[in-house]
Amino acid sequence: MERCAQIPPETPLPSCPDRSVGLSLPVPINARIDLLVELVELAEQAGERTSRKEIVAACILGAPDAADELVRWLHIYRKSPADSTCTSGAKLEDVLELRAVRPGRRPRRWRYRSPPASP
Repeated sequence: MERCAQIPPETPLPSCPDRSVGLSLPVPINARIDLLVELVELAEQAGERTSRKEIVAACILGAPDAADELVRWLHIYRKSPADSTCTSGAKLEDVLELRAVRPGRRPRRWRYRSPPASP
């Protein structure tokens, strides 16, 4: 039996307990998540880093809560071709190439560089 979590309303979302959701996404959408993570990390504004989890959570938070607008988003998704997942700086062949990806967490790019200096 699952227990209800009591979360104080002022708790920042990243500090709230997690609940796993099993999702299978189309390969181009999965690749777009990786591209969006890279986009944020390339901007490196004040050492900005992110993860796939955080990108997906931000997209869900930013989704419209009006039914008609959400339905419009769903129609756009359902009609969109695979190449519509490219970010402005991405090369089409990089996104659509079916690369073998191991399950699990993606390596964070910043771990391969010197971590940001502590103040």
